[in-house]
Amino acid sequence: MKLRTLIDNKQSKKQLKCEHGLSFLLETDEHIILFDVGQSDKFISNAQKMGVDLTKVDTVVLSHGHYDHTGGLPHFLRINKKARVLIHRSAFKERFSRSEVMIKENGIPWRKEMDTFKDRLQLINEDTQLAPGIRLLTNIEAVDGHEVSNQRLVVKKDSDYVPDDFEDEIILVAQQSDETIVLCGCAHNGIVNILSTVSKRLNCHKFRCVAGGLHLKGQNTDSIKHVLQGITDFKVEQWALNHCTGDKAFELFENTQSGTVTYCGSGYSLKL
Repeated sequence: MKLRTLIDNKQSKKQLKCEHGLSFLLETDEHIILFDVGQSDKFISNAQKMGVDLTKVDTVVLSHGHYDHTGGLPHFLRINKKARVLIHRSAFKERFSRSEVMIKENGIPWRKEMDTFKDRLQLINEDTQLAPGIRLLTNIEAVDGHEVSNQRLVVKKDSDYVPDDFEDEIILVAQQSDETIVLCGCAHNGIVNILSTVSKRLNCHKFRCVAGGLHLKGQNTDSIKHVLQGITDFKVEQWALNHCTGDKAFELFENTQSGTVTYCGSGYSLKL
């Protein structure tokens, strides 16, 4: 397997574009899978510079319904005429980011225009096997003491705003030649809960690589250390972290995970 970052908030290679967003390309012996598509067409430009032919992608997986993971889809579908796009049925609700001074929408930007390509979408609401050894997991189960509630990311309920439960979050797990990798877009349900769910459902406790954002930006040191304590039950050979992980969390992971942590910005490549 080969994993490449097509877009992230930061660069891993010069001359590549960045944006607040995420897109991975996962290549296996038989499939080329695009996991998230950033917020614009910048991932396409980066792919070209990296020598990646996006017309060969056969599957797109959208991890959840936020603009910075889904916004580039219309651009991709104009150049790729064959790939199916898997997304959770619950991903299309109105979503917002709330601060002390404002509330702004941060959901899927193309959802009102999706009739033009809805035949390319495959909606799921349960665990789904993409191919032998490649699974999508959803409905992440919370571990006692690691429940997640985010007061900043909200959905509208009647005339009020309530915390988003991220029931639409999709995790990709690829297993090949006794290697297991986990891709998460933002780990909104919590990385401890995600790894616990993967372990329980797939009977897997050792991971070659866990890649993506951990949504720990802005969290205090004690909260991050609580997460670090929670992952001690799992053997992770490499953490390829980016996007919403946050600088403080990245540093704490780097200091405690014995040389297993890498920042995987735009242009990052890992052969498994």
